Amino acid sequence: MSHPRTQSVERDVDLVEVGRFHLTVRDRVNGREHTLTYDGLAIGANENGDGYTLIMPRVLAMMQGFCDA
Repeated sequence: MSHPRTQSVERDVDLVEVGRFHLTVRDRVNGREHTLTYDGLAIGANENGDGYTLIMPRVLAMMQGFCDA
């Protein structure tokens, strides 16, 4: 799901690892793992309560392979 006004992207993910300077998540759509720094990210419980929703700027999402241009 994307928000055109804010140019952000939301993805349902599983939290794999939390480090001092990064977090690693697994995309629930394709199973790919992504390691991200904390800059510009928001993460919280998803609607089902069984995972997380990751919100990030569209540019970062494209660079990390979460979405196409």
